[in-house]
Amino acid sequence: MADRVSDRRRIHADADGDAMTAADARIRRFSTITFLAGSVVAVVVAFIVVPFVGINPATGDLLLTDPNEYEYRPWSDPAAREVRLDGDTLIGTAGSGYLDLPAGDDVWVIGPLTQGQQDYVNVHQQTDVDVSATEDRPTYIGLVTGSRPLTFVAGDHASRLWFAPRLTDWRATVTRKTPTPVEGRTVTGEGPALLVYDGEALSGRFVYRGDGFFGVEALYPGEAATDVAQGFDDVDTRSSWPPSDRVVFRVDSDDGSGTWTIRLDEPASD
Repeated sequence: MADRVSDRRRIHADADGDAMTAADARIRRFSTITFLAGSVVAVVVAFIVVPFVGINPATGDLLLTDPNEYEYRPWSDPAAREVRLDGDTLIGTAGSGYLDLPAGDDVWVIGPLTQGQQDYVNVHQQTDVDVSATEDRPTYIGLVTGSRPLTFVAGDHASRLWFAPRLTDWRATVTRKTPTPVEGRTVTGEGPALLVYDGEALSGRFVYRGDGFFGVEALYPGEAATDVAQGFDDVDTRSSWPPSDRVVFRVDSDDGSGTWTIRLDEPASD
């Protein structure tokens, strides 16, 4: 009799255990499903509230906005800030920036970077600040690094430079030089020079006789600098450039290394 009672108790205990096991399983499944659903909702909300999360490799700080979002159109960034010009130093932040320049033939050289050298800054030029950037899209004119400066000219209208956002604040040297007008069709010199030509010629012959490097860049408002001559020792080359109200030639040659001559031709259209 006692054995039968014991067996019944064992059966009931096993049944109760099975029931508890099934209940535990249901609770675990419910908790898991709830957790997963909540995680999905949390992730969706996080992407809506903070669509970008990353780590700044330069500083280790947490990034909640994409630093590359306005890299190719900094003029569209509503948070763009004016870059500060302090003497011969240009001071910019990690975000998008801009700098207004007066009209004129002066040649500007920005760089190299003196802070944030491990990075680089892309630069775009808007040739007329009175025209909306959406109507007259600014042109990419080059970049500034810790070893590479950027040379450009403003032009007939007050212009604006746009600096793409980077990962760190930055500083760069800046110089402003006035080029020498080219009188006539031929100019000869020695060493580096800045020349401005306002005429109809659209091509020229660039000759160098000496021992060393000789290079000439053509600069136009709102355009990246174009190499029109480059070589070592004896150089004799002909090159042309696009139609422009004026063109600035930046001659790169060491003092005492030799002489150079630039002969401007009749308009290429003739």
